[in-house]
Amino acid sequence: MSSSGRKGGRGISITPANYWRLMQSVLDDSEPALQALGLSPKGYFLLETVADHPFPAELARRMHVPPPTVTYLVKQLESRGLLERRPEAGDLRKFRLVLTPAGGEALRSGGAALSAAFNERLRRLSRDELAVFESLVARLAARDEGA
Repeated sequence: MSSSGRKGGRGISITPANYWRLMQSVLDDSEPALQALGLSPKGYFLLETVADHPFPAELARRMHVPPPTVTYLVKQLESRGLLERRPEAGDLRKFRLVLTPAGGEALRSGGAALSAAFNERLRRLSRDELAVFESLVARLAARDEGA
């Protein structure tokens, strides 16, 4: 029996590995377009995450990166005018990160680059396979079983 408990199966560990390779290939293919925008893949994902998690410690937890990495990325994005720090009302020791208009545009353009690279991979699927894939990904991405 495999690690998934199924006879003759390859085990569930192959799925995360393949998913990781897919995401790495999408990031690799979109990296030149992101670099043209002054973004690294991590910088793009920080911009994408900052609206829901505007504090550096939250970003580090959410992005699963060490706090010094967030500090480094924030400094880079600030120097490019894509992100700014704003004092947090009621706590002058704390600051909130906010996208600038240029950051919003970089986020939109970076998202388009990532989508184009991912869509290139999706072209390998038939229409029926694509419908099943989208349904399964939505189901797996949901936080609860009933979604």
